[in-house]
Amino acid sequence: MLIIGLTGGIATGKSSASAYFKSQGIPIVDADKIARLVVEPDRPAYYQILKQFGHLNILETNSRSLDRKRLGDVIFTNELMRKQLNRCTHGYIRREALKQLIGSFFQFQSIVIWDVPLLFEVGLDRFLSNTLVIFCDQTVQLDRLKKRGDISDDEQALKRINAQMDLNEKCRRARYIIDNNSTKDVLHKQLKDFLTKIQSSQVNTLVWFVVLCIPLALTYGILRLWDLIDQFKYRN
Repeated sequence: MLIIGLTGGIATGKSSASAYFKSQGIPIVDADKIARLVVEPDRPAYYQILKQFGHLNILETNSRSLDRKRLGDVIFTNELMRKQLNRCTHGYIRREALKQLIGSFFQFQSIVIWDVPLLFEVGLDRFLSNTLVIFCDQTVQLDRLKKRGDISDDEQALKRINAQMDLNEKCRRARYIIDNNSTKDVLHKQLKDFLTKIQSSQVNTLVWFVVLCIPLALTYGILRLWDLIDQFKYRN
């Protein structure tokens, strides 16, 4: 099974690329969705976040759920708090992602997209031989970001862009780069060509299944047991 780490910058088109891959029947392990999943009420990460930030009124009104916008506003300009939040969540996010990747392996998927906005920032690229960055010029990035509706000027947009790793540095580290300065149709054409290229280099999936079946089955079992232990620990 080939795992492709997909990333980019804010408003460069990573989500559009992910949606295209999904439309082609390719499984997506989405770090953003997993990040929302692991902080649901009664999950271990949820309790850790409440322990660290509960005094800041981070729950939704009349709800036990986290107010993600409120929490984001709190940590956005505070690097120490951002690191504290990452310590509360990143281990659980990686664990859930690994379970989904192993699940795709046992479904005989030949390619899986691991969609991670902070792929290089958190060092996951060290474990992936195939990384893909969706790139565009900063002028295009600024224009797209302002069209989203919640950002009104260049200054706000640049703050969001500069909060991430420099896009040129991501491109330098990536194995594959797709230029998304044009239309969505052009992007889809490039992604189609990319899939054709990557699939032609695939080795026999059955060979990998035979080699990795038992180790991955054991790993999945350990991860599930770990989840059960954590749930018991934080609920009691």
